[in-house]
Amino acid sequence: MEQLNLLNPAQRAAVTAPIGPILVKAGAGSGKTRVLTLRIAYLITHYGVAPQQILAVTFTNKAAREMRERLSNLPGLRIRGLTSGTFHAICTRILRESIEGRLKGYTSSFSIYAGEEQLQLAAEALAGVGETPPRLIEADEVLRLISRAKSRMLTPRLMARFATDPLDRFIAACYRRYQRALEQANALDFDDLILTAYRLLSDDPDLLATYQQRWQHVLVDEYQDTDPSQHALIELLTRPTAQRPRSLFVVGDAMQSIYGFRNADHSIINRFATDFPDARVIELTTNYRSRQPILDAAYAIIRHSRSVAPMELRAAARNVDERCVLISEARDSRDEADQVARSIADLQRQGRRLRDIAVLYRTRHMSRPFEQALRHARIPYQVRGGVSFFDRAVVRDALAYLRCIANPADNLSLTRIANVPARGLGGQALATIAAYAAAQSLPISTALGHARNIPGLSPRAVEGAHRLFALLQRWWRLAESTMPPDHVLADVLEQSGYMAALAERFDAEELAEARAHLQELLRAAEEHTDLRSFLQEVALMTNTDDEDDERDRVQLLTIHAAKGLEWPFVFVVGLEEGTLPHERSIGDPAAIEEERRLCYVALTRAAERLYLSWTASRQRGQRLKPSRFLDEIIAFGRERARGR
Repeated sequence: MEQLNLLNPAQRAAVTAPIGPILVKAGAGSGKTRVLTLRIAYLITHYGVAPQQILAVTFTNKAAREMRERLSNLPGLRIRGLTSGTFHAICTRILRESIEGRLKGYTSSFSIYAGEEQLQLAAEALAGVGETPPRLIEADEVLRLISRAKSRMLTPRLMARFATDPLDRFIAACYRRYQRALEQANALDFDDLILTAYRLLSDDPDLLATYQQRWQHVLVDEYQDTDPSQHALIELLTRPTAQRPRSLFVVGDAMQSIYGFRNADHSIINRFATDFPDARVIELTTNYRSRQPILDAAYAIIRHSRSVAPMELRAAARNVDERCVLISEARDSRDEADQVARSIADLQRQGRRLRDIAVLYRTRHMSRPFEQALRHARIPYQVRGGVSFFDRAVVRDALAYLRCIANPADNLSLTRIANVPARGLGGQALATIAAYAAAQSLPISTALGHARNIPGLSPRAVEGAHRLFALLQRWWRLAESTMPPDHVLADVLEQSGYMAALAERFDAEELAEARAHLQELLRAAEEHTDLRSFLQEVALMTNTDDEDDERDRVQLLTIHAAKGLEWPFVFVVGLEEGTLPHERSIGDPAAIEEERRLCYVALTRAAERLYLSWTASRQRGQRLKPSRFLDEIIAFGRERARGR
């Protein structure tokens, strides 16, 4: 492989390592994607591995696409049959193929619930427990605690058994009701995709052997972001057999583990050599992105970590003459934003592109003063992490219709569209039909056809129910006839009266925007041959997949959203105690550790110049102190200066 000649010694050692458990500790900007891609190519060309025997797991759909593009561009390499995708996509594939007949009540047409659907089920579970919670608790916190239990592989029964306080017992009761609602809807949430796949594989040795034989070589990117259930799944799939050794190649950086709030466990990557005693560990410490002073500033922060072993990165380019780490103090948030806007205007006058500039902050609400300052300076900008295309109301309505067609048991989606447009099926009528459906053990979609037998329904509700049921029967037939999903969607929008209703609800400008969104959804559906594959891709879509934008604008985003991205010029703002680190982390050593890693990630996004700022006040009467991380950068700079 000629590409090996372009690698540094550590990268080459990783790509050509003998088959076995391998951990590549890849520092920021050290070329981990290249190493991962070439490792796949090396397995195929050197070891003669068939592409269909390789499974490559990424953390975003975008990363999976980029990996396949890189592999496709390697001369002479054929990758047809190679499986790549996120944990959730891979597990969805396993479950579509295997869940029917193995998990009671589920069919291969199950729905995947996320976001709004999950929150609604959690709210219903919270209201239906019939017990007074030990403290005030909202549905989003119930959902977060259920998700944490699932990531730790706890069923409702196990959570109740291991409960140590009244809150745990109450959440276990909510979890039980939440899970029952999912089962009744033939639906799984994102955490279930991992947990259920693991459950099926671990309970059925023959099924496990099938997938172990299919995917004999497993590679995982961003391993520092795995949670216990994902780690357990990987261990199970790669468990050695009499016929083959474990072939596991993982890439990650514990210094960039920042998703504890999503149940990621940074200790998993730290334990890799313990979990797999024959593991080979290779460190990539040459950075191809940033100038050395930027790396020094980042190391000044991470070297104080008590939970990860810091690696000191060295810049491949040795140009350190330019003063490329700039620290500034502001009176208040408005002054800070004005300073940032002036610096960006200077860069613009120097001929720098605006898309090469990013402003990173700890929390979303901090964008406001920077938006005001940039708008006043007439500098175009984009706030990333706003409303995703697939979260827009008209798009969610259309997708709910399609989910009802693909999965007649999806009561949640049916409830969303039953009276959209209005057809006499308001809240009270729908509750009456839902109660009848539950008593008869029917999905609500089927109960619609029994409307004349349901007491308490008005004539208008009966008529509306039968009209909707007739439409659903029409669309079920269309879907079964292998009609392409974009044709089904077009029929739904027209025959349901949805498009006509939009014209009555919106003014001309809003209507044009809604139609544009639906037209874009139709274009997305055109890329699929069946309804199930289209809905699956939408369900597994991440926010980052929806934000590619090549217009020349400054990027405003949270540090979490900036993970995996880079820009020549980066402004990290709000470097004061209580902001970064966040006030909720003060006094909690584990939380401070994650804030430290978060700051490290922010700094290592910059390639050419890094701007750091803090304010003396963010609200009237408030006095703030510089972040401890800023103090550590300054102290490290002095140490280096004395050592020269």
